[in-house]
Amino acid sequence: MKIYVARHGQTDYNAQDKICGATDLSLNQKGFEQAEQLAEEVAKHPGIGLTVVSPMLRAQQTAEAVLRRCPMEKRTDDRLREQNYGYFEGRDRMEPDFRIARVQFAKPCPQGESILQMAQRIYNFLDELIQENPAGEILLVAHGSVSRVIRSYFVPMSNEEYGAFYQKNGALEIYDTEEGIASR
Repeated sequence: MKIYVARHGQTDYNAQDKICGATDLSLNQKGFEQAEQLAEEVAKHPGIGLTVVSPMLRAQQTAEAVLRRCPMEKRTDDRLREQNYGYFEGRDRMEPDFRIARVQFAKPCPQGESILQMAQRIYNFLDELIQENPAGEILLVAHGSVSRVIRSYFVPMSNEEYGAFYQKNGALEIYDTEEGIASR
């Protein structure tokens, strides 16, 4: 099975280096352009028959652009929503307190969720997806932290590698469940 993981296009918060998290934002103009470019990239993989999308607006808008170019079945799954960063929502991504909090696996962000809580829902989702579709090709349209957790599911990572992994807006990663590898 191949799992294609797309990160949504850019939002104003992304452009301003602010934390989006559970804040439900629309794509900005550049984000809509990235979504169209992503659709062109997805079109190079005609075996994809299903897309599963985060319920958040920026992911839904990105998926809509892909589906206009590559019609396929679409499902929405709440487990693909972005991590809730609580207190840090809308704040600068470079704040020292956030940089510490974003690698605290078991400690939730104040008024938010922990990496472990997010990883549990995403790992459970991936376990189900692979069990139900052992030979398919599926596109997931989600978020930056979600893509980091998905990568950790397939690729052994140290804490430092986990914290440093960054999937760009509108980018596509490919994971092969049989080979346990990732490619770009």
